Amino acid sequence: MADDEEAPDTREAEKKLRIVERTEGAVRMEIAGEDHTLLALLTSVLLDDPQVDIATYSIPETLQSNPILYVKMKAGDPLEAVKTALKALSAAFEEFEQNYKAAIV
Repeated sequence: MADDEEAPDTREAEKKLRIVERTEGAVRMEIAGEDHTLLALLTSVLLDDPQVDIATYSIPETLQSNPILYVKMKAGDPLEAVKTALKALSAAFEEFEQNYKAAIV
């Protein structure tokens, strides 16, 4: 892969997230193709972070629109908080998968 090319999954991730509004200490982002399944978990993990003041989401029209995630920080960067929460969820999913596979073998 050439230096100027991005991995396909990176380009796909960029298409899924769109920053709707960003201020110092807060961000509102649209997450394409997701629903309550991911957003409920994500907001829960975000709220476990003591630096997060508010983490919530809305789905304006359930069948026709993408959810909007809102994160407001007491301190720190909201995008970094979202990245950290997503990494924590990914690790939890991987651990679950390993435990599940070990249990059924």
